[in-house]
Amino acid sequence: MITLTFRPLRGEGTTLARGAYFRICADATLRGPDNSVTARYTDRLWRLGTKQYSQFECPGPVYLRVTDRDDLCTHIGPFEFIRAADGALFSRQGCLGAHAMGIGIDGATFLWKEIALLASAEAQ
Repeated sequence: MITLTFRPLRGEGTTLARGAYFRICADATLRGPDNSVTARYTDRLWRLGTKQYSQFECPGPVYLRVTDRDDLCTHIGPFEFIRAADGALFSRQGCLGAHAMGIGIDGATFLWKEIALLASAEAQ
C-alpha cells in the first residue's frame, strides 16, 4: 500500500491518500488504481479539490516505474522516501527527475512523461 502525505502551503493540516499505487501522468494529474484523479499539478502546486499543497511525501519502500518522453520505461528503486515538489521527484539523496517542464531544478536531468509509485518490485 502506498501512502501519500500532502503538505499544505500554510498551517492547514496534511491530507493523506492511500492506494495500491499512484501515477503522475503526462496530463499533470495524479491518478490512483481506479484511474480516478486524486490531484492535479498546476502552477507548481498540487490541487486536491479546492485545497492547494506545495508537495507530497511518500515513505518507502517505494519503487518507481518511469516513462520518458521517448516512451522508454525504466524501473528504479527502492527508495526509503520520495517527495514530489516543484515539478520534480526527490529522494533523500537529491533530485531523481522532473515531471513538469520549465521548473529550473538543479540536477533534474530527466523529464518523465509518466511516473508510477509502487509498493513492491513485483508490481513493476
